[in-house]
Amino acid sequence: AFEDDSQTSRAPISQSTYYLLSNNTYYQESTMSSSPYHAELELAKSAALKAGEIIRKYSGNSGRSNNSAVVCVKSGVDLVTEADTHVERVVTQIIKAAFPEDDIVGEEDQVEFPKGRQDDPFPTGRICKLLIDSAYNFISIYPVDPIDGTTNFVHNYPFVAISIGFIVSTRQQREVELEHFSMVNQQELIVTPPTSVEDCLLVNNIGHCRRDDFIDESTDRVNKWLRANLRGYRSSGSAAQNLAHVASGQVSCYYEHGYGGPWDVCAGIVLVKEAGGVVWDARDGTDLQMRFGKGSVCAGGKRVVEDVLRVAGKPTTTFSKG
Repeated sequence: AFEDDSQTSRAPISQSTYYLLSNNTYYQESTMSSSPYHAELELAKSAALKAGEIIRKYSGNSGRSNNSAVVCVKSGVDLVTEADTHVERVVTQIIKAAFPEDDIVGEEDQVEFPKGRQDDPFPTGRICKLLIDSAYNFISIYPVDPIDGTTNFVHNYPFVAISIGFIVSTRQQREVELEHFSMVNQQELIVTPPTSVEDCLLVNNIGHCRRDDFIDESTDRVNKWLRANLRGYRSSGSAAQNLAHVASGQVSCYYEHGYGGPWDVCAGIVLVKEAGGVVWDARDGTDLQMRFGKGSVCAGGKRVVEDVLRVAGKPTTTFSKG
């Protein structure tokens, strides 16, 4: 049973999280029975578990996924499959059945019906209009990435994540209030203590952009880290999973200039911060703010993030507002 929104007492702003990874490991912000968002987190959990069942049905035991014949190209080398749209549709239906007034911002839906342009604050546009027109003093928003790591999924490379974030936005505030702590399979998460590039296991996604200036800058950045005696370099292909792995201490730092959108990082920001880490905009070293379009992120323990950014230098390539 879910409480009616009009009767629910909610804090001005909150962001809750839920992850389900392909290996059945789930990451979440912890909740207590007294939390006003317990119902939403349980809903996200059930939606993620259902999404995981769907993904496993599409995935073959070996070779490519069963849906590889229906792969479409969104732009460049950015892919979308039947499974992406199927999972997003099911997650949306589950949320709407329980909270019909809440808004879902799904990655695949944004391709056809965009609610914001590159660098617009998130939430904004049509979403803010819902708040203005609403009879309530808040709106609840679920940023959803149905399969973060679609290219991995297409090739049956087992590193994909389902990311479901939860934001409550009011007329008075546009901040994120973090509560409790992060957990993986009911165990508390703590980021690892590396303090420099030299003892850092860094995960860095290059992304889908294939412009010459972006490629040159991206490879030059990797060269800088390696010349600074970086301990280890990985590239997983899933922003959501990278943030979960930073929060759980499996990698030291995650850097990406050009992640896909707020649905990639919204939930993971809470995981990392609640595990004692920082999530900064790699362009200026400030706390990462939710915006539409491609973004720039560096997450981990504060000291290692500072050193990774120092060695990398400021990214200068920009992304289209089209």
